[in-house]
Amino acid sequence: MAYLYPWPRDFRQGVFKYRTTPFGSIPQDKDIYRTISRGVPGTAMPAWRGALSEDETWGVVEYIKKFSKRFEKEKPRKAITIGPAPASTPETVENGKKVYREMGCAQCHGTDLQGDGPIAHELYDIWDHRLFVYDLTDPNTYKFGFDKKDLFLILTTGIDGTPMKSYSHLTDEQRWDLASYIESKVRKEVFKPAQYELDLTAHRVDHEINMDPGDPMWENVPVQNIHMIPLNARRDPIDRIQFQSVVNDEGIGFRLEWEDSQPDRTSSRHQDFKDAVAMEFALGEVLLHDHGHNEPFFGMGNRGKVVNIWQWRADWQTEIETKEKLEYATKGLDLDTMIFGGEVNPVDALNPFRDVPVEEMNAEGFGTLTPQPQTKQNVEGKGVWKDGKWSVVFFRTLDSLNKWDIKFARKNPVLVAFAIWDGKHQDRNGRKVISMWQRLKPPHH
Repeated sequence: MAYLYPWPRDFRQGVFKYRTTPFGSIPQDKDIYRTISRGVPGTAMPAWRGALSEDETWGVVEYIKKFSKRFEKEKPRKAITIGPAPASTPETVENGKKVYREMGCAQCHGTDLQGDGPIAHELYDIWDHRLFVYDLTDPNTYKFGFDKKDLFLILTTGIDGTPMKSYSHLTDEQRWDLASYIESKVRKEVFKPAQYELDLTAHRVDHEINMDPGDPMWENVPVQNIHMIPLNARRDPIDRIQFQSVVNDEGIGFRLEWEDSQPDRTSSRHQDFKDAVAMEFALGEVLLHDHGHNEPFFGMGNRGKVVNIWQWRADWQTEIETKEKLEYATKGLDLDTMIFGGEVNPVDALNPFRDVPVEEMNAEGFGTLTPQPQTKQNVEGKGVWKDGKWSVVFFRTLDSLNKWDIKFARKNPVLVAFAIWDGKHQDRNGRKVISMWQRLKPPHH
């Protein structure tokens, strides 16, 4: 829980943010069902629509209700009915802008709706958690939808437990006008529909797999977009990673690419934060959502369910490139006589053991991350930042060195998940963006 923001909901008070019921009422069962199925974009709560059956989801609804006595003592009030949304016109948008100004919405959401109002950093919810005011112009941050009907509903119900009160005291026309104004500011062209679980494919090639992310080989390999979930509130999060994979008789390669306007390549000082990416594989013949959901937790595994992790770091990449440049520049020179009578070669002092910017590790839950022995490290990698994007290639032989390596020769799909650390957001350890499990079809020799 300590790694997540917003914090997971405390169900004991029976206070739910998303409802179709009036402000102060407990939600209807279908409201809880909808949240479980759709997830909550912009938070660590994923959509479970494809993971749980209808019966399982209703079972979760009933279980959640048992945490609060309110569901024993109260009945949810009648759901708010919403008629057809009236068409937006320049006049309704202008009227909505006036309502936005008169209601003081800019105090929290800012005059430009980007969440930087004068009191935005002073807000707390009823659980005494500091609130993050999201950018209303970004469609990817809306937790409950940005369709005009969704906006009208939130303006009518409010968001229980937060300073976002109900505006049911306004007329329907005023709320529709306000919804029109907000909708007019949403940059719908940047919306990226969430696909949490994909079937990924490694494409067969007959040539050697080049470690260079810029190799022309990758131009002919299909790209799949994987949805990423931030584990803490942030502006402009990395919300997707582009995946490509190739396989030949010898090994398997993965190319991961994501947008990052600022390359953070060093963590030599305490205040520095570096960019990094990791692939996580579920060990064993586990099937996603089958056999009683026997797959490991997609965040670092859990006890008895080990995951194999490959991590590339930009600072390691920088160390290697610096070392190579120094070695080239001093080729043929006697470094020992140049550096104070033969003290430690500063090239080797960068990292005397590492010649690849990737480390292979295992984990079975938070706090259990363990590097594999140096002699068992079996993954290569290389990263390049260019034109506002990181491109990273991982490569491993199909043969594995020990029992803690993922076995690619198998019958069932390989479960794989991803994590990105963004230096400009001061990411480190559990502060990152992650994906859920994806299914990689077994590559054939």
